[in-house]
Amino acid sequence: MNQHKTQVAIIGAGIMGEFYAGTLRQSNLRFRTDLVAVCDIDASRAAAVAGDEATAYTDVSQMLANETLDWVYLATPDFAHREPFEACMAAGVPCLVEKPLATTLEDARAMQAAAQRAGVQVEVNFSNHINPAYAAAKTAIEAGEIGQPLGVYARLSNVFTYPLNNLSWAQKSSVAWFLISHTADLAAWLTDWQATSVLARGSKGRLAALGLDTYDLIQCLVTYSGGRSAIFEASWTLPESMPSLVDMAYVIHGDAGQIAIDTTRQMVTVAGPGGYVYPGTLDWDQQCITDCLERLDQPTPAEPLAEGLANTALVVALHRSLQSGQVETIEAG
Repeated sequence: MNQHKTQVAIIGAGIMGEFYAGTLRQSNLRFRTDLVAVCDIDASRAAAVAGDEATAYTDVSQMLANETLDWVYLATPDFAHREPFEACMAAGVPCLVEKPLATTLEDARAMQAAAQRAGVQVEVNFSNHINPAYAAAKTAIEAGEIGQPLGVYARLSNVFTYPLNNLSWAQKSSVAWFLISHTADLAAWLTDWQATSVLARGSKGRLAALGLDTYDLIQCLVTYSGGRSAIFEASWTLPESMPSLVDMAYVIHGDAGQIAIDTTRQMVTVAGPGGYVYPGTLDWDQQCITDCLERLDQPTPAEPLAEGLANTALVVALHRSLQSGQVETIEAG
């Protein structure tokens, strides 16, 4: 790495953009990075996240022309990644793209092609790879501690107020794009399986009654090469009284054992006059950024964004299955 502070910009000043801006300022990363720019089509949001020390922009091209950047975190809504990403690639700026990579295969493939032309480090922010619980599970699987993995069950859900209060664009997305993209990526990362087909079912009702026309709950069965399978479930209808905004459980079945992970409770429960909560103890955002920065000087992969492209292909097929009611083949990345 160069000795100067890494010059960083954030594109997308929503919930994740604001979160990572805080990480850059409040963690040890502030000693090695400068957040110099924040871009969002909403000028007030860009200014709020930029604060006093960064410049706020509403146009990505203008930001890239005005700033000398070493790295960009791209956190626009999941369906709006391609255009700003391609602008970053044209400028030769390494980029961490929030998951999912894209919500169409056309966009995902175009982004991969842009990354190949640019020859700079690019990654999709599948942040659970850094989560200590899942990193430990991967180590155990690779060591053969549960034998050969046979199947996966995963549940990842939010309270119903989460999309209502935090995702102004939720109607253009779904719990599959927002949540199953995480759990399906983990299955591929933990097992090295290749997804081949998916059968999905979903239900609408509660959120639609509140003016948000999107699925309340989606469940799917994914089949992988070799006949392995995984069940993924995601919901945006958990009660607001839940002690955590997120409910996540993950089970990997092996022919000689099992790994079960509960990252909701995070090993700590705090009970007080206002009820009980599970405070976040497994926050890994600082490590995620640190790892990305460490890779900036490393050779770029021959097939950048391969994990993100495969993940998009799976969730695209999942949505086709929701519409058709049939098993849908997952296109190869």
